[in-house]
Amino acid sequence: MKKEKKILAVSGIASAVLIILAIYISSEAAALSGNLIFLSVLVLMVPYSLYKFFEFRRIRAFEEEFPAFLRDLAESQRAGLTVIQAIQLSARSDYGPLTAVIKKMNDQLSWNVPLTDVLKSFGKKMGKSKIILRSLMIIEQANKSGGNIEDTMDSLASNIESIKEVQDEKKTLMNQQVVMMYAIYFIFMGISIALIQFLIPMLQTEVETTPSTLPIMSGGFSANPCYPCIEGTDPSCFSCDIFFAISSSFGFGEKEEPSSYYKSLFFGMIVIQGLFSGLIAGQIGSDSLIAGIKHSMIMLLVGVFSFLIVVRIGII
Repeated sequence: MKKEKKILAVSGIASAVLIILAIYISSEAAALSGNLIFLSVLVLMVPYSLYKFFEFRRIRAFEEEFPAFLRDLAESQRAGLTVIQAIQLSARSDYGPLTAVIKKMNDQLSWNVPLTDVLKSFGKKMGKSKIILRSLMIIEQANKSGGNIEDTMDSLASNIESIKEVQDEKKTLMNQQVVMMYAIYFIFMGISIALIQFLIPMLQTEVETTPSTLPIMSGGFSANPCYPCIEGTDPSCFSCDIFFAISSSFGFGEKEEPSSYYKSLFFGMIVIQGLFSGLIAGQIGSDSLIAGIKHSMIMLLVGVFSFLIVVRIGII
């Protein structure tokens, strides 16, 4: 938890510095200011998101090795060893990412730390794994009450493996839905690009210039809905200010151009769609929003760079 708070604090401070810098230079370099604000959002979100994702993977790796650890403890106790001796013996084995934690348990036991405290300390490290926490509670109670604790550990190992098998089977079935989420996102991105490609030329041919220099279509609708907000400071222009900042930051054109508005609008939609589609894909595939961070990153990177490349080469 301390590490998590440190990452949040450092990211927050760095993001705040970038935002202050963006505000300070906004009057002199609007494009650079917009890029700094975009960068500040990334600095705030990406480090924490990556930390949570890698922590999620670490806990899953612990859960994969935990049944083998329980079975080894049970076999050692059947051979006549106590729980403490069984843990000390298991510290010599390899359990992947779980090995370092078991060795620390062995060190604590060698310093005569009570087994109950050692298990509590182990539980704190596994705090995000409900499977391991519940198993530790059962082991602690079984150790206090006495009886055939090795059979309890064998039963726990079998139950955990059964749960993991069900989760893996569910993940395999749900992967089809994850692929579908990717397909939906890329179809959405293609439709957005196609709309811009055909919509903007149509608007430009339909626009008539009025005496007030406001570009409107023959039907009476503004070709650029944000045109009245170009020089205005009305609070209702907040959304248009966001589109102006996006256009200025990524070089989508001048504020007055209808193409600038629509490129900024669809670019923002692609970013939002990629972020939340990835999180939903993680929830569907791995039953965790944290696992969806990798999908969000993939979709965002592919979507943003593809859109920018299409703009740069002049397709839209």
